Amino acid sequence: MAAREDQALAVSWPGELPFTADLLRQVIARHAPVIRFHPEEPYFPSTVDWYLKRSLLIDGATGAVVARHPAAADLPKGPTTPDQLQHYWLTLDPDIAGPAFEPDLAPPDDPRRGNLADARAYVRALHNPKLGHTDLQFWMFYPYDGPGLTRLRPRFLGALRTDRVLSLWPAGMHEADWELAVIRIDHATLQPVAAFLSQHQNGDQHVGADAVAALEREPDGRIRLHASLYGHASYAHPQERKLVYFKRSLALVGIELGLIDRAEPGSAWNLGQNHEVISTSWHDPQFPEAPWLDFAWRWGAYDPTGGRFRRKLVEALGDLLESHLSPPVLVLHVLTLGLTAVLLALAPRLLGGPLGAKLLGHTADNSGPFGPSCHDDKWSGNYGFTGPPAQPEWLGAGTTLAQRIGSALNTVCSPPVRLLGSILRVLCTPLLPKD
Repeated sequence: MAAREDQALAVSWPGELPFTADLLRQVIARHAPVIRFHPEEPYFPSTVDWYLKRSLLIDGATGAVVARHPAAADLPKGPTTPDQLQHYWLTLDPDIAGPAFEPDLAPPDDPRRGNLADARAYVRALHNPKLGHTDLQFWMFYPYDGPGLTRLRPRFLGALRTDRVLSLWPAGMHEADWELAVIRIDHATLQPVAAFLSQHQNGDQHVGADAVAALEREPDGRIRLHASLYGHASYAHPQERKLVYFKRSLALVGIELGLIDRAEPGSAWNLGQNHEVISTSWHDPQFPEAPWLDFAWRWGAYDPTGGRFRRKLVEALGDLLESHLSPPVLVLHVLTLGLTAVLLALAPRLLGGPLGAKLLGHTADNSGPFGPSCHDDKWSGNYGFTGPPAQPEWLGAGTTLAQRIGSALNTVCSPPVRLLGSILRVLCTPLLPKD
């Protein structure tokens, strides 16, 4: 029945013209995807207005508060020159948000948790008459991004000693997050013929009838997408994807590290029922552009220095030394993590904020993003998503004999090593800044 209704709509509408307002509403309501959040997700989306009511507008030059809880229409327009990119930014009001916490420690009323009950996706409709399709861009706003995640797999005598997922707090945490999912609608059938999904600095694409047919569906036929834990990257299927893979091995010991995204089906967000059209490429007067689209500065505080890694270094080393890992594995991992953390902590200070952030990329940059209209390529339909390169498989689990030997050595050596970790934490923590 749904297919025949779509075909009937197509017959009464010439595809070389933009959608009428009524047809656009129908197409969005019918083909908007459902977002599934990870069961452990604490940071959900919200509306822009909800976020602004809990935010401050900051003057980047002086650090002064320009406006408390500004309305969207009151946001400044610009910037007018490239050297003003950091002149303003929005940040959560500390009187409302309080200090940042690890995800499982954040209070239930912390605005970083968003407001899923009233959240809406923001739709831009992009008409491409020559190519015969219209892109429905679903821009999703989150007040906060959680930390990055890594899977740690140390080995001793060839045996897997542990397999754990660790938070990289505070790496990856920043205020505000804009995510994009695109459903491309064919003019001849008014059916989806492609999906483009943003994933951090890249993305994924599913183009063609076979690729779209392979996408997961909700019981009502809607396309189902998955938001990754903490970072909200969009995935077509529930999975754990290695973003970066690292392996080091000696004769008897080794370590595998993977910076990962995790996506599993949990609570649902139906964008067909929760959306707002904020822009059309043909400037339909029934859908005037949202006033906050002219705010071209940062959503979320500008914080490129990565200085919080000093505290993270001591905490991470203390956690490792107090864990149940055998000493050879500990030495290898402490050297790897320690050198990395020292670089992240010192390079921005030695090289200056912007230069250090450029060197270290988004690992050290805790700044918020720019808004949707600032992403000229994606805003104009040039998504450029090619999918990530294939990552190597995790190594095997090792032999039973190696596991026995490693377990015996761990039993003998771990207690004094854990005591060393406790001493390190007690001595060094008071010397570090508390922010």
